Amino acid sequence: MRATGPLSFHIVDLPSAGVTVRGEITFAQLEIPPDGLFSFPHPVHYELHVTPVQDGVLVRGALRSAVVRLCDRCLDPCERPLAVTDVCYHLEHVDGKVIHLTEGVREDILLVLPSACLCREDCRGLCPTCGENRNRTRCTCEQAEVDASPWGGLDSWRPPLDG
Repeated sequence: MRATGPLSFHIVDLPSAGVTVRGEITFAQLEIPPDGLFSFPHPVHYELHVTPVQDGVLVRGALRSAVVRLCDRCLDPCERPLAVTDVCYHLEHVDGKVIHLTEGVREDILLVLPSACLCREDCRGLCPTCGENRNRTRCTCEQAEVDASPWGGLDSWRPPLDG
């Protein structure tokens, strides 16, 4: 087996014990572009073991990287690790052919991208009035919001005592 490009391998004379391939691939090579929510400062590191099985090959291994995602409350960037520890592909009729694992790896990475993210558990978010990051600044809008609450009148209400 020899590499023909990132995550592409020509399957010839694969030993019965298989081979382990290690390397890295960028998110751009995986065709995962950065967007307003995610950026990808680190490549994806892979370690894959390719083993011949009856009528094909079995590819098992792990993927590791990190992404930067915006906090859901304050929009500050925070780095989060990514890990796929159970990569498993079964490919049939590959002897003498080139196998391409890019699509499978891309799908595995997309499945583990964080769907929710907080920079910290007690993130106070943005002020809905002035837009200040409440983790950095205490704005005067915060108290005005509490005072203007339509439920504020209930704070002092007590039920009548019977009897």
